[in-house]
Amino acid sequence: MVNVMTDLLVFNWIPVRSSGGLQQISVQTLLTSEQQFHLALPRDDMELGALQLLISLVQVIAPPMAASDLRQRVKSPLAAQKYQRWSEPFVNSFDLQHAETPFMQVTNPNTADITPIQKLFIGLPAGNNHAFFNEPGEIEAVCSGCAAIALFNQASNAPGFSGKHKAGLRGGGKINTFLAGESLRETIWLNVLNQAAVATLLPDAKRHELCWMDPIQPGEKIAAQTIGLARGLFWQPLRLKLESSPQSITCDHCGWDSTTAYTGFRCEADFKFEVNGQWPHPHSPRVWNIKNEQREKERYMSFNQLVPGWTQLNQFVLDIETTRAGNVRAPVIDQFEQVFLEQTHDRMVVLIGGYSNKQAAILERRHEVFAMPADWAVNKQWLMKAIEAALAIKTVLRGRAYYFGKETGAKIQDQAERIFYQQTEHKVHELLRAFSHRKEGKQAVTDFVADCKKLARTIFDDLSKPYQHSPGGLAQYAKDRYSLNIGLKKVEI
Repeated sequence: MVNVMTDLLVFNWIPVRSSGGLQQISVQTLLTSEQQFHLALPRDDMELGALQLLISLVQVIAPPMAASDLRQRVKSPLAAQKYQRWSEPFVNSFDLQHAETPFMQVTNPNTADITPIQKLFIGLPAGNNHAFFNEPGEIEAVCSGCAAIALFNQASNAPGFSGKHKAGLRGGGKINTFLAGESLRETIWLNVLNQAAVATLLPDAKRHELCWMDPIQPGEKIAAQTIGLARGLFWQPLRLKLESSPQSITCDHCGWDSTTAYTGFRCEADFKFEVNGQWPHPHSPRVWNIKNEQREKERYMSFNQLVPGWTQLNQFVLDIETTRAGNVRAPVIDQFEQVFLEQTHDRMVVLIGGYSNKQAAILERRHEVFAMPADWAVNKQWLMKAIEAALAIKTVLRGRAYYFGKETGAKIQDQAERIFYQQTEHKVHELLRAFSHRKEGKQAVTDFVADCKKLARTIFDDLSKPYQHSPGGLAQYAKDRYSLNIGLKKVEI
């Protein structure tokens, strides 16, 4: 029997906004309606978590056979009968309160300790820990939908709770890249791989069962390449069970009324197993080092501490390999370029999301959007040159600021770097718009690099000015300003 109140394929759990206002809808309504919906949650990372959960659900229950099928699904809503037929084999597979196989849970974790539900919301404090100016107890009870999103997001994107709890299949704090459409329905289909792409991505996949249907065994050694798409997308490294009770509440996260309250969870510690190799997650770019012409240290991309996303834009949208390092973009980006770009879509809008973390601590939530130009294929190399030049300019600026400070006591290099990052971000978006307006690529990048050099000089002048009147300060400024100009002249496209 289907539990219509907790089965993610059936009940109204998706908080959205549309021309009709705010409401909660089901997956079926989302995929079969002509109406345009957009996610409506109070936290951007939870919206991205909900989006990733929806993409993964649709990928599992309704994978398109071929590129032509995928284009049709982006173009037109599904018939209700098709949705019902496709979801029927998965009855009870995504039920939060199933008696034997609850969604992303086990029924018998080996612990009696109950952790407050707020611990599942990445970056929020629990107990005596504080983050993002939130207080412990801010989220005490949530609805089924928010519990499902938080559970999935924790398993997919968070670092481990502690050294005794494993992080997800990619490790913690890894970057997700998604394509954005005009509506939530279009966005979901743009990020669902067709079956031909899946076969290419995972040629050796053997285990396709969901982790709560076929649990990971203690001490198990798993070859990453054998993990199937459904199992990998819904990978659950933890043995936990949500604690809930039937009571009327207003959800502390989304604000919607609910007849079920999720207030905590029991999570087993020291559950150990081993995954060998890298699983090619559809939503993640990967990078590696090259030594003696061989790849080594292949890993999923993370945010570089607190620097803005534009500094890694080349790795998000391009496949690059040099003599020292390389990267591949997320498979969904590959598919978009092959299936949609210049066929049904004249530009590519990329959503970047994730967390900056230091071990188990979350430093920052990240959510950025980049609109790639209509002439994207023509301007790829120019974009790569532009980002490389901007980063080289930053390095020159930081170096001269450091040497100026070394002689005058002015520790301005960190501030110089931070200001450059902040003020260059809008210049990157202006560059992408210049490409979109069909401005000749070389000229657009030449103008961009000139603006970045001008910005570097201005930042150096402004930050060094208070120290120029100290003994020897003006002479040191003149020396380092000259060296700055020499360094900037060497940065070419």
